[in-house]
Amino acid sequence: MKAMTDNRADLDPSSWDPALDAVIAAPKHHKVLFENERLRVMEVTLEPNDEEPVHHHRWPSVFVFDQVQGPVHDFAPDGTQLPPNRDVIKAIEAWKGQGCLVVNMAPQPAGRVFNASGRTIHGVRVEMKTVAENRPA
Repeated sequence: MKAMTDNRADLDPSSWDPALDAVIAAPKHHKVLFENERLRVMEVTLEPNDEEPVHHHRWPSVFVFDQVQGPVHDFAPDGTQLPPNRDVIKAIEAWKGQGCLVVNMAPQPAGRVFNASGRTIHGVRVEMKTVAENRPA
């Protein structure tokens, strides 16, 4: 598959389809543990050789993996493989497997993740809802 750059036209989270929110579009893999107007905390699980449906994460987040192993592949909705220079992919490749892996993540446009490893990916993702969305009307 050809690699795609990060120069995507869909990088404005306010334009993203709400139906593709991770919890709605990929509920098998994203379980809400806590949510309020400022935070959403999810347990994320992706079994070996499993692929998430197309979904997005509209808010910046901190992802704490307690179990992860590469290779892990990101794909755009059209099936184009995204470059391995993305924050989480680089962190997984560099991780030595001790303790937890913590990754600061920018909002992620629609895509899907394939766990090509023999190990379940598991962690907790804390999404910080944007300040503009939390202002009283």
